[in-house]
Amino acid sequence: MNVKISKIKSILPSLSMRKAGWTVFSSLLFSISLSSCLQNAGVEYSRFVATGETGIPENWEYEFSPVPADSASIGKIPFDLILVVRYSATTESKDVMFDIEEFSLQQDIPDTTSVKVSLFNEENKPLGKGNFAIYEIADTLRRGIKIPEGYTISVSSPLAQEETVGINAIGIILSRTGSSRNFNFFNL
Repeated sequence: MNVKISKIKSILPSLSMRKAGWTVFSSLLFSISLSSCLQNAGVEYSRFVATGETGIPENWEYEFSPVPADSASIGKIPFDLILVVRYSATTESKDVMFDIEEFSLQQDIPDTTSVKVSLFNEENKPLGKGNFAIYEIADTLRRGIKIPEGYTISVSSPLAQEETVGINAIGIILSRTGSSRNFNFFNL
């Protein structure tokens, strides 16, 4: 046993070299973690809802209440509202329709709009970023909005459930207007 330990010790560099190596390694690790935080700088709210493997259920509706992390910024700082769709390469629909309904305490009637999100190009290659048959695509719904008090967003789809098989998750993101556009939330 002592022979094995002495062989291992002889292979390892001296104690001072190991400390220097750990210092370099920990500095590198810290730099990488800091850069990953900066990659999504400006994101104030991010929430995703899993939709299931069998497609988006008919008559479903997901409600998001995107309140910025700093509630003092409500109504003061402009944000971009972003819809994110995570999907697999086996999704059969090239495009998916979503109905977006926005409501706040200052409104009597919600604002409703329909959004078509293209998932694949003409050659049937995914348009989103990703690997290993899972992809993510982001679509900016509105730019420069000031979040009013009591703001909520409902996302639904008019499509039949079988047309949405392969959609894994739907998400809403609030990002400060003018912040970095390098969204890469789903690194594989």
